[in-house]
Parts: sequence; C-alpha cells; structure tokens
Amino acid sequence: MRREQGLDRRAWLASVGVALACRRQTAEPPVGVTDPSTAPRVDVPGPVDAAPEVAIADAPYPKTPPKELVGELALHDWALPGDAKLGRRAVVLVPTHLKKGERVPLLIALHGLAETVDEEMGAYAWVKRYGIGDGYAHARAPETISLAGLNKMVTELRVAELRAELGKQPFAGMVIACPYTPNIWKAAPTPDLVLDAYTPWLFDVLLPRLRAETPVNDKVAVDGVSLGGYASLGVGVRKLDSIHSLGCVQAAVSTADADKWAERIAKAFASHGQKPLHLLTSTTDAFRQPVEALSASLKKRSVPHTFRLAIGPHDQPFLRGPGSLEMLLFHDRALR
Repeated sequence: MRREQGLDRRAWLASVGVALACRRQTAEPPVGVTDPSTAPRVDVPGPVDAAPEVAIADAPYPKTPPKELVGELALHDWALPGDAKLGRRAVVLVPTHLKKGERVPLLIALHGLAETVDEEMGAYAWVKRYGIGDGYAHARAPETISLAGLNKMVTELRVAELRAELGKQPFAGMVIACPYTPNIWKAAPTPDLVLDAYTPWLFDVLLPRLRAETPVNDKVAVDGVSLGGYASLGVGVRKLDSIHSLGCVQAAVSTADADKWAERIAKAFASHGQKPLHLLTSTTDAFRQPVEALSASLKKRSVPHTFRLAIGPHDQPFLRGPGSLEMLLFHDRALR
C-alpha cells in the first residue's frame, strides 16, 4: 500500500512538472502571482530514484493532473454530486512544496455574491478574482510583502509586522478548497434553509473527497468574504464540532443582526468549545459597522476572537491586497 501511495504521489508531482514546463513556454506571469520575479521557486522533482521507502506513507494526492499552477499551488477543478441550486463544483489548490508524507490543514474559502450567478465563476473566484495565489505567495516569501504588493492598502508598520512574524514563524501552507457558494438569499425562502442544506454538502460530500485525495490533516478552517462571510459564520455555528478555526472577511451581516449572530456563536462555543475566530473588515468596507457591532456584541458575551481593521474598500483589489493574505495568515497560526 505504501509503495502504491508513493507512486501515486510521484506521478502527481511529475504531472505538476509537466504543467510547470508548459507554463514556462509562455511569457505571461503565473496565475496568482503579480510579479514572477518575486514568486517563490517551485522545485520540480527529477527522475524517480531507487530510494528506500520511508516509514511514513505518502499523503494522498489527486489522481488527475492539475489544470494549471498558481504559484506553488496545483489547481484541480472538481465536479461533485449535489443540488444545482447549492453546489456541485469546487476548485482545490494543493501545495507542491510539501515534504514526503507531509499533511497540512484545510481551508474552505467561500466566495461573494457577484460570483453566485455561475458555478465556474464562483469556484474560480478566489483564484481568478480575489488573488489568493498572491496572498499565498506573499506568505511563503515575506520579503515580497510591500506597500505596492498589497495594493497600497496597508501601512509600513503592518508590512514590517507581517515580515517579522513570518520571518520568525514561516507559513507552513495548507490545502485550499474553493467551492461554489449559493446565493443564500435566493436559493431558498430563507438563508437558514440554504445553510441547513449547504453545510452537509460541504462536510459529507466535499470533505470526504478532500481527505481521500489531498494531503490534508484533521484540522479544518472555514472562512469567506461578503456573502461568503455570512455563510462561513452560518456553517460555523452548525458544524463547530468539525471546525478548528473560523473566520469571515467583510461579512455581509447587518448591524441589527449583530446580537443574534453573537448569541449563536456564543452558544456554539459553549456546546463545542472555543475555537479561534477571526473578524476582518476594512476602513471603507460597506459592512464595517455591522462587523464592528458583531465584535462588540461578542465582547459583551466574553467570546474570545480576533478583530482586525485593515485599509481599503469592499472590493476585489482589497482581497488581492491584504484581504487574502490576512485570512491565510490567521488560519495558518490558528491551525497550528
């Protein structure tokens, strides 16, 4: 069994090498990396040698070759069984930099409202529109973090903090699953009904395949932006027993519902234990006031969480700047 697993991984890595070689034939920068000169190097394995098997069996890797490379992440596009109104597709990003047998946490990242109109657009939102590849590359190579690299939506102080923190404790990496996220305000009469059905799809359909075909360990994080931030909180309170960290980026909640959300989170924590919780908003985010109200309400209930106010509006350039990086960094720390 170990030998078969090892061969599967070698074949997968070889396919990554082929994809990388094909990508190098073009003059365009790799997807998800703004400046190819700052991208971390991807080591492509050479010919398989006769090295003895190690005690630890290889972690599983997707059986099919990646569609493309996003920096140090191999992109896989999965079709899954499910309801067309809820979800049937996910983009899965698997690190190519892991050591033999190494497993890493899983981040499930949910997208926003604009991309709910199309399954492909939604599944690819974090890669094609939100710059999660840029965030991952910056986290892996902190010397590339700069004002310009984060779309000038950061202070010099925060740049120095990020570089220092990542220099002291390097970013270990994670598998990132980007499933299509339904329009929770249209797919059923109420958002709760949508999330009641969507949450089992994430954990009973998507998660088992991730565990069978990717090098994930037992740590699972859920996060999302805007509509996806609302959904991530909803998934979190429903499945906190299976989640190890939870977050939302510019969550599309309302100030009027801040107390309700705080109460639901507090009850989930009381039932299943406290989990690292991250609330990220920004200076001109349309949902800044509701997220601040949620944080204040959580404080009143003595619910521990991390609140961060970044610089920028509620848009894709913010996500391609500090948004994706801050999200990745929080869960990397929380899941250790």
